[in-house]
This record gives sequence, C-alpha cells and structure tokens, in this order.
Amino acid sequence: MVALFSAAVIAALSVLNRVVLVSSIDQSNCEPIANLGEDNVNRYDYSAEIETNDSCSYTLEIKFKHDDTLPVPTDPPNQCNPAIVPPEIASDNLPYLAGRWAFESMSEEIKQATGIDHISIDFSPCGHPPLDVYTIPHYDLHLYLVSPQYRQCMTCDMIPGTPICDFAPGSQTTSNGKGFFNVDTVGDSTQPRNMPSGFEVPDGHAVPLMGNHAWNVNEQPNPGEGKPWTDPSWVMGPYAGVIGAYEPMIPLSFVTGNEDNFYEEQLNYEGQTMKELPTKYSVDYNSENKFITVKTTGTSANCVPKGRGKNKAKTGKNQKVTNKKAKKPKTSEKPTM
Repeated sequence: MVALFSAAVIAALSVLNRVVLVSSIDQSNCEPIANLGEDNVNRYDYSAEIETNDSCSYTLEIKFKHDDTLPVPTDPPNQCNPAIVPPEIASDNLPYLAGRWAFESMSEEIKQATGIDHISIDFSPCGHPPLDVYTIPHYDLHLYLVSPQYRQCMTCDMIPGTPICDFAPGSQTTSNGKGFFNVDTVGDSTQPRNMPSGFEVPDGHAVPLMGNHAWNVNEQPNPGEGKPWTDPSWVMGPYAGVIGAYEPMIPLSFVTGNEDNFYEEQLNYEGQTMKELPTKYSVDYNSENKFITVKTTGTSANCVPKGRGKNKAKTGKNQKVTNKKAKKPKTSEKPTM
C-alpha cells in the first residue's frame, strides 16, 4: 500500500512539475500552436507502447511508417538552395526547404515513466545544417519533455532571413530567447550536463519552437572524407538550463527500400541528474511491412517497488502500458550496425 501511495505521489508531482514549467516561461511573446505543425500523426500509422518491470526499467516502443506522399527532392541543388528566392514549391504546396512537423501527446503512463510529454515526427525533405552533413532527406523523431504550450513560447530574436535564433553575444532581448543559450554544464567544464561525453552545442542550431541542438561533432558524418550519413544519429535539445527534448535523426535511406536495417547505440550521460534518460536506443526498419520501430530503454521515473507492479492495461488510442517481471537476459542479441 505504501509503495502504491508513493507511486501515486510521484505521478502527481510529475504533472505538477509540467504545470510549473509552463508557467515559468514568459507567455507574452508566444506563437500560435498551429505553428508546431499538424496536431496528430495519423499519416504515419503511428503507435506507442511502454513496458515496465519490477527492476524499475522501461522500454518505450514507437512505430511509424514513412509517408510516401511526402515530397523528396529530385534536383537538390536547386530545390534545396536557400539562396534561390522564391524557393521551389513541392507537391504539397510547401517549399522543399520547409520541415513537415506533426505532433501528438503521449499517454499519462508514458509521461510518468519517461518524462516525455509528446512526440513530434518531423520530416525534412532537404535536411538541415550542418551543410553537407545532415542536408539529406530525413526524419527528426523529437521526444519532447516539455508541453506544446511551452514550446509555443520558445521564441527568440532571429538572424534576418534565416530560421534560426541569433547567437551573437547580446543579441537576445527576451528571457525566452536567452533560454536557447542557457546550457547547464558539469562543473567548470564545457561538457553539457545530462548529455553523452563529447557532446557540444555548436553555434547556429537554435530553432524557435524546438530548442537548441547538441551532438558529438567529432563523430558526425563527413561525406567529403568518404563517411556519408547512413545510420541514425542521437541529438539532445537543451533549453533554459534543462533538457527540453532528445531525438534520433534517421536518414530516409535507412527506413525505405527493400532491405531491413537495424541500428543500436548505448547512451551514457555526464553529470546525470535525470535518471529517466534513455540508456539505449535502437531503430529497426522492416522492409516487408515498412514499419519503423524506435525503442528506448531506461530507468522509470515513477518506479514501483518489486511485487507492486500493475497488470497489463491499455491507455488511449494506439498507446498501451504493460508491467512485467524482469526477464533473464538472452545470450545472443541482434547485432549493431
């Protein structure tokens, strides 16, 4: 009974923390929620499922399919060139350069275990900077730890003619704009807290309504040296001194075609204070049914002690929660590509 009561308290505090977080941002300069994209991800045949066990670990499984109606450039030097004004318009009446965003809330069970408030499946026909690194068609599977209402107010003073926040010292005139460049670090180092070792926050990648972006620049693809981008990449999204989101970026070539693909990566964090951050993620593409399965594994934020787990239950459209006893590890695992 005490354990169940404690779990209920943790769940209530989780909801309260999200309310406090929304109220802590200046709401005088927010954008319409429509600017976050479509408010559902139905076009992707999406589903989400979480499984927790009595060892306090969770596995979140997200499934979706590439939407073949999305535009893919056939002439990237012209269709994806920001210097060409006006830009070329694709079949969906948007510029090829524009991102296609779509978001949907997670179930309360998923929110409480992982801290993820909502998902945003974002398709970039032309990719995005860094130039000649991630400038190919791909998906950004954003897992946001803040609400859509909070994101509406993640605004900034932008560099004229660009979609990014001005990173020049002193250029941000609002607290919301300054939040993009407020990155908590470990001690006196430049290593961002709650991020893998070697991650950094390069200039020029803070995007309104989304956050800043951090990754290991030293390990990023380098097509000029024969290392094209072929496998998923892990990216963290700092904002206002915390982690506002994280994401696997997935090349379109990895999740289309007639061959199965699988990628897996272990994750460790420097100065970790958020125990629910994923310790591993994987991306699995099934060429037969075309489903893309993204799994994250970590420690549940609202752990229920052993013997007090819930029974299997469904929680909303296309989302369910399961609680099972921990299984013995298998002697063989699917190889990492």
